[in-house]
Amino acid sequence: MSNNKPAISFSFISLFLLVSAVAVTAGNEVEPVKDANGNPLKSQTQYFIQPVSDKKGGGLVPANIDFSQVCPLGVAQNPLPFQPGLPVTLSDPSSQKGTLSTNTDLIIEFQTPIWFCVSSKIWKVDTSSSSSHKHYVTTGGSSRTRESFFRIQKYGNDQNTYKLVQYQSSSAIKVIGSTPGLYDAPTLVLKDDADEKNAFPVKFREVDTSTENIFVKSGLRMFPSF
Repeated sequence: MSNNKPAISFSFISLFLLVSAVAVTAGNEVEPVKDANGNPLKSQTQYFIQPVSDKKGGGLVPANIDFSQVCPLGVAQNPLPFQPGLPVTLSDPSSQKGTLSTNTDLIIEFQTPIWFCVSSKIWKVDTSSSSSHKHYVTTGGSSRTRESFFRIQKYGNDQNTYKLVQYQSSSAIKVIGSTPGLYDAPTLVLKDDADEKNAFPVKFREVDTSTENIFVKSGLRMFPSF
């Protein structure tokens, strides 16, 4: 009986390594990202990025991180319920393909004719915001710098539900989560690991371009912290 123990242990270890390898491979799958209606996400098409849970407000908008600075703006959930957020476009800087895929570097940029900051509307992770030990997702990014590259990955088993991550290196992946911001609005930050429980799950909803200017015409507050 004792002669069988090494074989059993070896089999168990082999099975564990196989399962781990499958899990890693599944997490790195490249497949089309789907919007909330199940349609493939298209480059340079306007979308609302909306939290899966709408209990704390509406979609994502640019907002002040704190009262000490106006620009660059952070990215937060609109505290007003039923507001869809501010439209963004997503693009793959390395490809001219019309559809967007998971686990591919993407640029995210707000789309609005009204902008109070000199810096760009492109999202980035602000690695200089270390005074509070939090690296916020802010605007002011560039399509040529690593801190502005985000990737979309599947979240859980919910249909068409995703999380945003950032690749720090080939072996270091960190998830985009949230922290309470001004007025307790969830504000996007880079977490210290890729643990799904720290993620901020979202869905993508295509903007009806025939009504996209409703934000300007109706005077809705796209920048809720001003």
